[in-house]
Amino acid sequence: MYMKKGEFAFGVGRINPMKAIELGLVYEALKEDYIKCFVALTLGRVCKDVKGSQKDLNYPSMQALIESGKSFTDEFSRTVTNVGPVGSTYKAKVITVSHINVSVKPSALSFRSSGEKNSFVVTVSGKGLPIKIRVSASIMWSDGTHNVRSPIVVYTNEA
Repeated sequence: MYMKKGEFAFGVGRINPMKAIELGLVYEALKEDYIKCFVALTLGRVCKDVKGSQKDLNYPSMQALIESGKSFTDEFSRTVTNVGPVGSTYKAKVITVSHINVSVKPSALSFRSSGEKNSFVVTVSGKGLPIKIRVSASIMWSDGTHNVRSPIVVYTNEA
């Protein structure tokens, strides 16, 4: 079944200040990253020398606009920084529907120190999604105490 609201059905929920100060992992995006993304979005349509896209922004969420009815594969490279305990290992759990395939490599990230960075690649693939559809998935990184959720949305426009 295709999701009507999917990732957009989540509310802000209740804020727990004690949990908010113990994040575990963070996605960092610098000012330069936003500028590069903006330039790619605005100038990339007219200037083929401009590299990058909004999917390159090191942000927890990932989205892919795909062509309806066709096979697709999209990759998202992300880097997280450990702000939690030293010596922690986070394992990825993929939550998805049967219409898309999601894989994470590596599927576990180990941190020996606070402030250490680790990178991973998320691959999203599938085929034949109908016109005007949105499919949701997510990745949950967990060390047994901290849970860091990264939403994924794949959608099609009109033909």
